[in-house]
Amino acid sequence: MKLPSALPGVVLCAAVLAGCGSSAPPGEGPNGCVRSPTRFSPGIAPESGATLTVKVGAFVYVELVVAEKYLSWPAGTKPLPRGFPWAAARSSDPKVLRRVMLCPSSKAVSTLPVVVYAFRALNPGTTILTAAIAQAWKRVKPARRRGLRPYRATVVVAS
Repeated sequence: MKLPSALPGVVLCAAVLAGCGSSAPPGEGPNGCVRSPTRFSPGIAPESGATLTVKVGAFVYVELVVAEKYLSWPAGTKPLPRGFPWAAARSSDPKVLRRVMLCPSSKAVSTLPVVVYAFRALNPGTTILTAAIAQAWKRVKPARRRGLRPYRATVVVAS
């Protein structure tokens, strides 16, 4: 018997926040790390494929969440790869949007595997944020990884 998944596919989003979302402003963590917001509001978390416009100094967050259907497999079938389905998120132009270190946090709770990446808007321009499918997951038969797609969003940084 196949149980319906609570998440029909993979949730991919990027959230843009400029100094809000946590009790301390981003960038004020120890050792120069950036605090992650505790929530990514749907109003500021466009899906993969969206275009975002932010100002210089803003933080852009990419949140990758593994859907429940990729965490188990039917009896008698080969298990899915154990690693995270996506490679690390990256910016096509680090002079416009540079990845920054997130502060460690034990406040976030999730029942699904989640990875968050933070970027800081440094200069005006346009860049593409991407997170490719990890090599191990590319070897999985397409029918078993249906719905798993690379992440891609355009970010325009205005002055």
